[in-house]
Amino acid sequence: MLAEAKSKGLISKESASELRRRFTAIPSLTDYWQYTERMLDLNLLFLATEESIVRTAHAERQSACLLTNDSMIASCMRIYGISFLATNDSDFDRVSGIVVFRPDDLP
Repeated sequence: MLAEAKSKGLISKESASELRRRFTAIPSLTDYWQYTERMLDLNLLFLATEESIVRTAHAERQSACLLTNDSMIASCMRIYGISFLATNDSDFDRVSGIVVFRPDDLP
């Protein structure tokens, strides 16, 4: 939503506080929702973020030196028993027990 508002010149930077000040422009922002609907139509699994995932993520951050979002992904993988990850993010090479597939792994 912020990127769309900036690209349409409604705000000068991608800032929630700036868009909040121009709240009357929010109903005109519809592109972001079309992208969201396209994402929801994909064959994706959405996992709820529960306290156990957040707590496990801290251990992942510490052991594999991950940033917050990456540690949340690793934590979800552990809790839900997922061992394969398609990503181009080499930080996941430091996470034990998962197999990383890169875009160049495809024929």
